[in-house]
Amino acid sequence: MKIVCVYSLSTFSLKKELYCPGDIPFGISFIATMLKKAGHEVHLVVVNPQTPLEKRFGALIEEVRPELFCLTAVSTQIALIRKVGETIRKLAPSAYVVMGGAHPSLNPEEVIAYPFVDAVCRGEGEDAVVELARQLEAGQNPGGIANLWIRDPRTGEIEKNPVQPFREDLDLLPFIDREMWEPFISHKKGKVYTILAGRGCPNRCTYCSNHALARVATGRYVRFRSPDNIIGEIRQLMDRDDNVEIVFLETETLGANLKYTYALLDKLAEFNQGLERPLEFGTNLALTTQIQDNRKLLEAFKRANLTFFRMGLESGSERIRREVLRRPRYYNRDLIDFCALCREYDIRYTINVLIGLPGETPADFQETIDVTRACQPTFGVSVSIFFPYPGTRLYALCREQDLLSDKARTTLFERTGTVLKLPDFPAWQIKKEFILFYYKVYRGYEPLPKIAWKTVRYTFDAFPASKRCISGMVHGLRSIFLPIPS
Repeated sequence: MKIVCVYSLSTFSLKKELYCPGDIPFGISFIATMLKKAGHEVHLVVVNPQTPLEKRFGALIEEVRPELFCLTAVSTQIALIRKVGETIRKLAPSAYVVMGGAHPSLNPEEVIAYPFVDAVCRGEGEDAVVELARQLEAGQNPGGIANLWIRDPRTGEIEKNPVQPFREDLDLLPFIDREMWEPFISHKKGKVYTILAGRGCPNRCTYCSNHALARVATGRYVRFRSPDNIIGEIRQLMDRDDNVEIVFLETETLGANLKYTYALLDKLAEFNQGLERPLEFGTNLALTTQIQDNRKLLEAFKRANLTFFRMGLESGSERIRREVLRRPRYYNRDLIDFCALCREYDIRYTINVLIGLPGETPADFQETIDVTRACQPTFGVSVSIFFPYPGTRLYALCREQDLLSDKARTTLFERTGTVLKLPDFPAWQIKKEFILFYYKVYRGYEPLPKIAWKTVRYTFDAFPASKRCISGMVHGLRSIFLPIPS
């Protein structure tokens, strides 16, 4: 069966859609890989806001004649993916369209109502989409497929099938087919690769979709691949590309299960001992009482050559973290001391920050600046303006308190423009603090030219409409001088 999997991006460049192999996404990759392993002919399409959809899909449909389209979307990509689906239905009326991802999983009633959608996937979709393709190829009207809501083409009735428990053994997933992405990657071989280490998050932060996705299915939500399985994929990467230097272990927090963490780090250290040039590793980490003051963990990081991690502070206001974000419980001093400990072990760290949160005041954000400055992130800092995602508790709170402005209807302002009407923290002040954040955190610690450049970048990001206009011109140049990949 001929199948097209569609992935969308909000950004674009003069080169190709993805910068390096480390940017390959996992969700749609697992779907496409399993469909290929089931014997189907699978094509991949990557789109962005400037992609000429009719031209791109018109050429593809004429050449390939696909029978099934697999779309995926988070909330901020749903507007673009809707345009994709409408284009597909216009150009290929008889093709079957299934949509999955975080937004359809949390908002299935909305998505199944889209005229171009034949089925919606809730939860993990690998097995469901493979079974859907099998039934379509056999000439059946799809039905009885767990995790799918299916519209009957004759009556319009919706078959709402139950959701299977979360996949227990992630080792049963294949290694993703990275070659499919090569037409969309600027640098096909690169120093940095990303490997999925686990799925799910133990925390229930109100601004993140994890707390909602954890309720979509039953079973254990936080799962990890075995250390041997991860090392098997690393070996495959090194066989394909001898330039590999850094592997990022993608999971919400590697500290969710410290027994597993130590076992994985020991295996990575043992693996590195057999290499002439040891690999570096990075990951995500959430501060908890088990991790703060944990020298044993940092020593295991050093043995495994895990040299950096990303950590979310989000707000330096302990009140905001506790009452609004429901972050893991710790005091600001705990984070500051842990960062000092990481510097002692020469382990680098990035700190993630949010601004413009419900209930936040300028005084609250000053605490964020103070804490981040005291932590002195050694691997950079990431500040984003809060954007409420449908399906999350914080989105519901914003609606209840009538905080959403008209800008919340578009993803243009995601993370770089405020979409809330905060009585104590006006939009202009949020934008100013966003622009000056890097300066306020690093003044006196980093060279002025670097601080000035970062401030210019934040200024550019703070005006998304202008940024979109300039990016459109960039894309125009790209389309003139570089061919659009099929």
